Amino acid sequence: MTRSLKQEFQDSVLELTIDREDAGNALNNEIIAGLNDSLMKHKDRSDLKCVVIKGSGEKFFVAGGDLKELTSVREDNETEAMALNGRALLDQIRYFPVPVIANINGYALGGGAELAMACDYRIACETAKFGFIHSSLGITTAWGGIIDLIDRIGSSKALSILIEGKMMNAKDASLAGIIEEVAETHEALESRINEIKKTYRLAPMDVIRGIKSVTSTHKKSIHEQLKNVELDSFKKTWMSDEHWGRIEELLSK
Repeated sequence: MTRSLKQEFQDSVLELTIDREDAGNALNNEIIAGLNDSLMKHKDRSDLKCVVIKGSGEKFFVAGGDLKELTSVREDNETEAMALNGRALLDQIRYFPVPVIANINGYALGGGAELAMACDYRIACETAKFGFIHSSLGITTAWGGIIDLIDRIGSSKALSILIEGKMMNAKDASLAGIIEEVAETHEALESRINEIKKTYRLAPMDVIRGIKSVTSTHKKSIHEQLKNVELDSFKKTWMSDEHWGRIEELLSK
């Protein structure tokens, strides 16, 4: 287990905390591998009923992919490998045998927004910010985020949100149908998460897994139809001069 990822299993709930607060809890290769390994290790546990994913601290859930690591990815084959690596992790979350909850304690941006959408349920602190900011970087989604968003709020709303590429506050994200619940404070968020854990602990295992198998199959049918279209769009935009110009501008700041 990587030092930047904490895991705790207690009373049938697995809690995974991305612990890179100084880097905005950004998803680098080490974190992606660590989350993947932990989920693989626990998925067949007969006493597992729920997973909770959160970021450390009170400012960031996940502020996207790690730009410093990703700036070296320039070629077609590298770009595709990077996209497929992140998607493999999010697919594991989408199709995990028990529900996965996103505890959105802060900024969920870019790849962090995609991670949250891959989860089954999203609860955010009122101070959190949610943003499919990909278009501001001159790219489209890479890890299935557009597909999850369309499935969640419909193609018209998703189109508008993705093209605008703006951050929205938790209440606006809730009104748009992206986030299921908003808690007023970080303390209230943790209290609500604990209530949900209790609900899952009391529910029969076969009921939880039976319901999740249906929702997973629904997600999979949509992703199988659209994932190659998303990948082609991402590769084209990632390797464009427009994208690299925006990245250089961002890094210079």
